[in-house]
Amino acid sequence: MSGVGIAFGNSSAFVSVCRDGRSEIVANSAGDRSTATVVAHQEGELLTGTPAVQMTVRQPANTVSSLKSLLACKLESADSASQACKLEQHGEEIIVNFNNATRKGVSALVKCVFENLKETADSALGEDKHDTVISIPLTSSPEFRKTVKNCAISAGLNVLDLIPESVAALLSLDSAAKPADGHTAVVRVGGSSMAVTVVKVVAGMYSVVDNTEEKIGGNLFDRSVGKFLCDDFNRKNRCKVEENPRSYSKVLKASKSAKHNLSTLNTAECSIESLFDGMDLISNLSRPRFETLIQNDLNKIKETVQKMVTKHSSISITRVVLTGGTCKVPKVQSIISQLFPESSIVSQAPDEIISLGAATHAGMLSKFPNLSAKSEVEGNGTVGIPLTPSNIEVRVGDVVTQAVAKNTPLPYKTDIELPEGNVIVIEADGKCIAKAEVAGSDDKSKVSLHFEILEDCSIEAIIKDSFTNERTAVHIPPPKGA
Repeated sequence: MSGVGIAFGNSSAFVSVCRDGRSEIVANSAGDRSTATVVAHQEGELLTGTPAVQMTVRQPANTVSSLKSLLACKLESADSASQACKLEQHGEEIIVNFNNATRKGVSALVKCVFENLKETADSALGEDKHDTVISIPLTSSPEFRKTVKNCAISAGLNVLDLIPESVAALLSLDSAAKPADGHTAVVRVGGSSMAVTVVKVVAGMYSVVDNTEEKIGGNLFDRSVGKFLCDDFNRKNRCKVEENPRSYSKVLKASKSAKHNLSTLNTAECSIESLFDGMDLISNLSRPRFETLIQNDLNKIKETVQKMVTKHSSISITRVVLTGGTCKVPKVQSIISQLFPESSIVSQAPDEIISLGAATHAGMLSKFPNLSAKSEVEGNGTVGIPLTPSNIEVRVGDVVTQAVAKNTPLPYKTDIELPEGNVIVIEADGKCIAKAEVAGSDDKSKVSLHFEILEDCSIEAIIKDSFTNERTAVHIPPPKGA
């Protein structure tokens, strides 16, 4: 069974798979690496992803977006103004009323999104059962965690763990080796929100020093560009295109596309056929003009990060990790880099790194079916990466073979070929912790050992005589205080 990581965002979701210890993003049926977390209702059927996005223009009252936010809040705090469909509170859940009188709870719609994501994983792996880890905000409530997990399970996913987004990003970077001690800032700017998390790393332990979240994201850029396009169109055609919901939806869609294109290109063409009363919109947008239009939005991002920097000015932040799709915008990267002039900036694939880290975590957990998930943030804000407390060696006669080095991230498994002999001694820092003899063997037998250390530092070993195929199982309980 392969490991699957899902980054469930408010605007889009990503699916990664971990195979042979390596995580990679997989594309959905439309060939896109991201899937819009939008659901539409059409003729009794729920649509997700690209078909649902197309419906936001054709039938906006039959679509709903920002499902992650709706799942986590009450109606009075929901941004209902951004929804063309009608929302109402029913008990603990928000109910969506589509214009054809169909009513669906937000959790049922989130389930549809997870079903879509599962199909993407199924297609990539050629199987339909997956050990899955899902990323969620650091400050998620127990109720939100439970609801997300139930939605994913009902969609057919085997959910092993829910992991904080900032931790997932760090695991994607640090999975190959023990992370270096120091402080890291994880800056996430997504489609509708941003978070800045300061993490202290000591001996493989991630300790959350501070975290702040704001409702600032790429949707502000879309609206700023949309206002420019509407003003330009209105001036040329003497109308108010923004007062037509369908036309304005087309403008926002074009604005979002231009934003993505300007992350890698110097110019982007905004072209919309029959935008208003049969009139077309054609406009070219340069990157400098784009950056001017979003300057106020950039200032909001800068202020949020600056407050965290000022608050912890005594801390030396050695690394800054950028996550979230909006961090692909060059000007956003530039602003954050200027705020951390002495830090190493990690900005590769910021929109995908969280999903990749979740898949890495899933791949690790899937190797240990009896291992309980432990990525939840504890009351003191600590997220631990368990490490082996000592060097573990295997002695056969006078020959000592290292099995696991001290401070190796757990869980860990390995296979070791041992020299000839039938008496096996397992030692921790030179002290015997277990001794076994291969049954029915002699002192000339070739022996191999399958070695696993779980997160609680308990050891499971299987000693095999390669000649007789005899096996001896050894269980070593965790040391006191581990």
